[in-house]
Amino acid sequence: MRRLDRVERAVVALTALAVFARLVGIGARPFHWDEARVGYWTLRSLETGVYEYRPVAGGPFLYVVGRRLFALGLTSDAAARLPVALIGGLLPLGALLFRRRDPDRNGLSGGETAALATLLALAPPLLYYARVLRGDLPLAAFSLVAVGFAWRARDRGSRRALYAAAAAVGLALTTSGFVFAVFGCWLVAALLTVDEVRVRGDDPATLRERARSGVDALANRSVALLRAAAITVVVALAFYLPRGRVDLTEPSTLLSALEAGTLGAMQRFLSVRVLGRYAPPTYTNDHPLLPFVAGTAEVLLATALPVVALAVWGFFRERYAGRSRPLVNFAAYWAGAGLLLFPVASEVSQPWVAVHVLVPATLPAAVGLTALWRYARASISAGDAARVAAALLLLSAAGVHTGAVAAGEVYDDPVAGDSLPGYAQPGFEYQTAVTAMEGAVEGNDGTDVLYVGSDIVVDDESALDSPPVPERAQAAFSARLPLSWYVERADAETASVAEPDAMSSSPPPIVVTTPDHRLAVGDRLSGYDRYTIEQGLTNRRLIVFVTERNGE
Repeated sequence: MRRLDRVERAVVALTALAVFARLVGIGARPFHWDEARVGYWTLRSLETGVYEYRPVAGGPFLYVVGRRLFALGLTSDAAARLPVALIGGLLPLGALLFRRRDPDRNGLSGGETAALATLLALAPPLLYYARVLRGDLPLAAFSLVAVGFAWRARDRGSRRALYAAAAAVGLALTTSGFVFAVFGCWLVAALLTVDEVRVRGDDPATLRERARSGVDALANRSVALLRAAAITVVVALAFYLPRGRVDLTEPSTLLSALEAGTLGAMQRFLSVRVLGRYAPPTYTNDHPLLPFVAGTAEVLLATALPVVALAVWGFFRERYAGRSRPLVNFAAYWAGAGLLLFPVASEVSQPWVAVHVLVPATLPAAVGLTALWRYARASISAGDAARVAAALLLLSAAGVHTGAVAAGEVYDDPVAGDSLPGYAQPGFEYQTAVTAMEGAVEGNDGTDVLYVGSDIVVDDESALDSPPVPERAQAAFSARLPLSWYVERADAETASVAEPDAMSSSPPPIVVTTPDHRLAVGDRLSGYDRYTIEQGLTNRRLIVFVTERNGE
């Protein structure tokens, strides 16, 4: 067995550090609104035995993987986040895909490969969203890995790498509807990378010859490309197929499931994510572009300034250093296109959009970081104290900024001024009420939780079992999140009434109400502890009464 070289050992060590950093305290922060929605519907799909892709709920990847975990009884916040944490933690290994074989070839040097692994392991937004049950980090990770394997297939003529790239694309298709924004970024980046050769003034005959060579290469590998396309389809189909609808004794159910997982899934996506947002008269994606772009840029500068600065420097240094590498330029153009395309694709301006820009930006940033490191080493060898001090100061500032953001936003209790959590993220104190509720539900017969108030009442609780939630219940469902996840996780029976006067004389062990009903509800309860829970960082508050008999 071949021994790992120095670069490979460094990347493996950084990967181990990345996994550790993502798993430490992963369950300390309560579920965000979006996490709770995914967790709740996953649990309900296990209860009903049926799961089917719905665009409003995001891609099927988290649901299918979550069903496997939850079926084993692994329903804690930490366990639910584990798949995303492992994907983010193992992502630094992907840096090895971009390592070149020799100095004369396109790709990253050994030092740049290690730098890329460092950035993927430690960039605060990537660290934060690898600890969140959302599809953004998996999408960005699978996209980067797909490009890495595709480049490796082209650079080394490897069919295995081509098939691995196809599988990664298939996985990316299952994570989020944002995958089509990724495809758009790839297209823009490819066009700009190809056009750069023309801009540099290369001979037109040479350009035509390269184009012909590229077409011939595709023709010669047509069989391999068809196999790769089949792999992409099979991987995606494995997640999009409905669960609980196939009866092997009835072949028609298999055909129905195949239709629902292919044409049906595409039709639903187009009707909800495209026609439902962009076609008149239902056009809803009318947000101004510049504020959304500015919001994403603000998150990047606040939480990943060193990576952004290094990426800009690395790109321009690469472009004007006389050895412009298409791979690095492609990644830079991908990041730049993402800064525009993802805000266009977003319905709301949220901090997780920055992940899709930051991941490709780590490639040119790795070039910039390596150049800065070499500059510092050369200055030390030359005995230039001023240059050494300048280089070390920049490196130290990058480290301090990264550490400060990680300590203040990744691991600390979220506050309203933080850039990464989003407004629908509760604080650490939420767990106190959750623990009391879990104790009160245990051993109780009948209704466990009663929701009181017109803002959280639902006529039929089963209407919340799967997306899309009926319009009449959407506001109440949103107001309950993320509490609904914890109630469902405790296997609690729920009911709701619009007013305190409708409460029975024998209330259940848990009563949840809104602040405007807290006094009226409290007057009707005896022997209950009261908890005020913040459903988010701003203006999302509920009052929870928990019986004292099993509380504390």
